[in-house]
Amino acid sequence: MAGKDKKIPLELNRETISGGILQKLAAERASQTVKLLSEEELLQSRRSFIQDAHSEEDVWIFGYGSLIWNPSFDFDLRKRAHLFGYHRRFCLRTTITRGSPEKPGLVLGLDRGGSTKGIIFRVSASIAARECDVIWKREMLSGAYTPSWVNVKKQDGGFIKAITFIIRRDHPSFVARQPETKCVKIIAEASGLIGSNSEYLFNTEAALTAEGINDFNLKRLANLVRKYQIR
Repeated sequence: MAGKDKKIPLELNRETISGGILQKLAAERASQTVKLLSEEELLQSRRSFIQDAHSEEDVWIFGYGSLIWNPSFDFDLRKRAHLFGYHRRFCLRTTITRGSPEKPGLVLGLDRGGSTKGIIFRVSASIAARECDVIWKREMLSGAYTPSWVNVKKQDGGFIKAITFIIRRDHPSFVARQPETKCVKIIAEASGLIGSNSEYLFNTEAALTAEGINDFNLKRLANLVRKYQIR
């Protein structure tokens, strides 16, 4: 389809992220107008949450989208968790990872209201700063999220503090609610540096289902996108 990347998609993994390959390709992309955070900006942001010499408590990361099926960072435990006050929504326009400047895609963010079931990952205190650098380079590429400490309810009971990434409503790439038909068309047709927008949706829906998490809105959207692509 028009607007899709012609090159083989970049494999998103710990090496391509930590090595700065994703950042480099995004910065070199023709027609790219989205401002990318510099290495120093990313480091300063991470340090405001996890200091370089962090060694006290293990750090938990709450994933609600692609982190569930492709975390790309080192952790020693994962389990289901429930976050209250935010819901999962396709509210971030991307012209980098799952879309292009000519045909932007949509990826997930946490938007205010409702609740979200996802996965928490435990990162050992001894490697927390290093692994959070990887996470920041992935999630904060364009600064469209606000890294936040949140309280999540563990599957086995009790609450725990975790880091997650909440959409910035003041960011130029934030997308307000729009007709479902428009979302379907965008996701069905867009593709970016790391692959198609529909693959992102399908993989996330499948990963949630595998974890026993039923997101009916995501299931409906995935079914509509599949129908659109085979019509």
